[in-house]
Amino acid sequence: MEKDLNCLTETVLAGSPADRPWEGCINSVNYRVPRGVKVSLPRFLAEHIERTEAEKRTAEENAARLASKSRTPIII
Repeated sequence: MEKDLNCLTETVLAGSPADRPWEGCINSVNYRVPRGVKVSLPRFLAEHIERTEAEKRTAEENAARLASKSRTPIII
């Protein structure tokens, strides 16, 4: 992951300003990014947030899918 701090990109994280912000620490630098507001971020950080949000959605979808299957009666 190339970390060019001068290469900024504008992004809006899903959610509203009332939702909890995205928080993370990369190489001992803490970041707190509000949701639902246009912000300028280094490109590497925007890409990292996008990946982690996608991973979180996938994990939640998989958990819901497995939970729904576990409630299905077993027919022998």
